[in-house]
Amino acid sequence: MKDMIVKRVVVGSLGTNCYIIKNPETRDAVVIDPGADLTVIQDALHRADAVCRLILLTHGHFDHILAVGDLRGISIPVGIHEDDAHMLTERDMFSAIIPYDPRPFEPAEFTFSKEGEYSVAGFDFYVIPTPGHTKGSVCYVFDGMMFTGDTLFKNSIGRTDLGGDENQMMRSLRALRNLPGDYDVFPGHDSPTTLDNERRYNPYLKNA
Repeated sequence: MKDMIVKRVVVGSLGTNCYIIKNPETRDAVVIDPGADLTVIQDALHRADAVCRLILLTHGHFDHILAVGDLRGISIPVGIHEDDAHMLTERDMFSAIIPYDPRPFEPAEFTFSKEGEYSVAGFDFYVIPTPGHTKGSVCYVFDGMMFTGDTLFKNSIGRTDLGGDENQMMRSLRALRNLPGDYDVFPGHDSPTTLDNERRYNPYLKNA
């Protein structure tokens, strides 16, 4: 398979990174964290000549999931860690402040419970549970690319006071820091980075 093509689309009022990962041999694509702005995401898919076949969620906070219900239609599977799956079907503390909150969605077609390799809708990827920002936060790895959601940012990390846990976050950061090799890191907000860069310069990762 040729190298996967990654397109970053910034959506919603909180500037959430939604990623389109396209297989150039088939046009099939994974969409990670469609947080809002369905039209923007659909336009990005069109311009990339890509067809969404799978939706993956790094966690269940509203700014990462609000376009799920419209994007999935009736046939696109959605995956999320089992500990955050309830966020797709239950309104939460953010619902009162969101201008458009279409939840409850239908439940996810599949959930993750532990680290490992998965093959869904023709895509192979690795799931690393990284609780801390939320109980069910995960990172997805595709061919040397790591999509970290709100666990790891460039020179920073996600907050833990919105349903998270600081001790879990520290354990998750240590696990990422101790991974062998380097990865291109695509976070849930702000600019992409690399794992080596974060090992060198991110004070949270260095001190985890």
